[in-house]
Amino acid sequence: MLTMAQDLAALTQARSLLLLLLATCQQTVLALEAAANDLDTDMTEDLTAMIARSERELIALSAKISAAGG
Repeated sequence: MLTMAQDLAALTQARSLLLLLLATCQQTVLALEAAANDLDTDMTEDLTAMIARSERELIALSAKISAAGG
């Protein structure tokens, strides 16, 4: 069983990794939009959906971190 400190550390690490993923996806979408390549439409849509999911998860993780005393 995880201690509260370990749980908080795991949540904080998950949030950090999610922030990296979110930033990477956002930058990739910007690059794809700038290239304006019709072949990248599906990838742009997939990344946009991933960004939305990641933002929702980030909110949930932040709430869990706050509840855990972080």
